[in-house]
Amino acid sequence: MWFRRSRRRLLARAAPAATLAVLVAVLGELFLDHRWYDPFPALCPLLFSVGGTYAQLARQKGLPLRVTTGELLVTRPDGETLAIDRAALTVAEIRGRWWPRLVLAVDDPHRTRPVLSAYQWGELGFWSGARVRRPREFTVPLVGVEPDVDRLRAALAAPTDRRG
Repeated sequence: MWFRRSRRRLLARAAPAATLAVLVAVLGELFLDHRWYDPFPALCPLLFSVGGTYAQLARQKGLPLRVTTGELLVTRPDGETLAIDRAALTVAEIRGRWWPRLVLAVDDPHRTRPVLSAYQWGELGFWSGARVRRPREFTVPLVGVEPDVDRLRAALAAPTDRRG
């Protein structure tokens, strides 16, 4: 099953934040006794924050992601695909609700295609939020993933082809 980042879902994630920012700006203008209908003081920070968040999420690699019974295909930062045997994964879990991320830890680096060196594992660029990091652990941001995070969770929980 393929999982990709959806622009529609990214914008749907940014819309509540933009609405909240406009509400806070209007209330701030009212309480500070300024004209509430003057949008310029609040418009620039709003556009930069929403536009910056959208651009940052759109640039994040790791998707498209494909889950099969035998392997997991993850897009690397250079755009190439990293194929990981599911039997070689020690950790494959989704963490976080508002900013979900897929945490993967590979036990045997020789069961990946291409086989990466220690330097290349560090170069993946998807750093985990944990203080102590496993040697071959990385995260894939899942904000705006399509079909959705629950289907990815179900695909990861499905039985695997344990060859090898």
